[in-house]
Amino acid sequence: MMGKLKQVLLVDDSKATNFFNKTIIEKLNCAEEVVTVQNGEEALKWIQSNSIHPELIFLDINMPVMDGWEFLSEYQKLEDKDEKAVIVLMIGAALSKEELIKANSISEIKEFSEKMLSKITVGKIINQYFNDIDIESNSSENNRVL
Repeated sequence: MMGKLKQVLLVDDSKATNFFNKTIIEKLNCAEEVVTVQNGEEALKWIQSNSIHPELIFLDINMPVMDGWEFLSEYQKLEDKDEKAVIVLMIGAALSKEELIKANSISEIKEFSEKMLSKITVGKIINQYFNDIDIESNSSENNRVL
């Protein structure tokens, strides 16, 4: 039996986006826990206050209170973060050239994804970065978005 990710963290100011993305991840049955927060500040507080740290973080860029860039800057300073954590930037619109250069300079950012996840997108990320995680593949239904 293959394992599951202990924790996936969804950081987006849209409750609807968080709900949709959480549903996609839960349908794949690849994580023990999927946590949603609405800005970078909440994400940092969550990470700092829990003994289990997210192994996979889906991060929106444009959010109130603390945006994705500010979160990344503070996240890099954390002493006890999971060094192997994979951060996926959630993109609602194309990044500017400056944002792309900035994103490529941050080693924690491993991938870019549309804001609305699909089972295929999540499956590819899991398969690429987490060899010991089993994606639910009980039917061809998993290839559809929802």
